[in-house]
Formats: sequence, C-alpha cells, structure tokens
Amino acid sequence: MLNEKLLAILSHPVDGAVSIMSNGVDGPHLVNSWNSYIEVTPDDKLLIPAYGFIRTEKNITANNEVTISIASREVEGYRAKGTGVIVKGRVRFIKSGEAFERMKKKFDWARAVMEVTVISASQTL
Repeated sequence: MLNEKLLAILSHPVDGAVSIMSNGVDGPHLVNSWNSYIEVTPDDKLLIPAYGFIRTEKNITANNEVTISIASREVEGYRAKGTGVIVKGRVRFIKSGEAFERMKKKFDWARAVMEVTVISASQTL
C-alpha cells in the first residue's frame, strides 16, 4: 500500500513538480515531470509517461533504482499546508503492451512509460 500523502499529492487537481533522479556511470541525472501525469496501478506501481528521459533510460541499464521527489503546496503537511514525499523505487521502461497503450492514449507524445516499483515513500514536510 502506498503512502497516504503520496496518493493525496498524486490525486490533487493542482499540478506539482516531480523530480526524478537516476544514477549511471556518468553520475546522477535529474529529469522533471508533473504529478498529474502519474498513474497509480492496482498493484501500487507508478506509471510516468516519458517524452525524453533518454539519459534516465540509459542510466537504469546500469542501476535501475531511482529517487523521486513529489510535492504539493496544496496538500496538508505535518504542520501546515504543503508537503512532499521522497519515493525510492526500481524502474523499467515499457514500450509496448496494455499499460503503454493506455498511457499513450492519454499522452500521445509519450515514447515510453517509466514503470516504478515503489520500495519506500517517506513524507518530508
């Protein structure tokens, strides 16, 4: 089961930035997306459409673990409005199949879908 705050951020109608860090032979690399692009599957995986993410995809061939920061100024945090979650997960890129086709219908620009199997999700604010 995914963290309650993570689900609240992902389902909030006001978009928030998502930062995804991969680590490859050339060191860390960061890409960004939006929380409204992320779909949660019934088995608690995160599907993120990828337009670019070329270096991220290359990095996961050497190390398939990523760290993702997902935040919202609109979701209640520990002490006030605004919270964030750091997600650690394992990634694979999907370029065919049912999940890819479903995401491609929503985001026609997607060249692939980054599937994240969540290892941990910790609230930071």
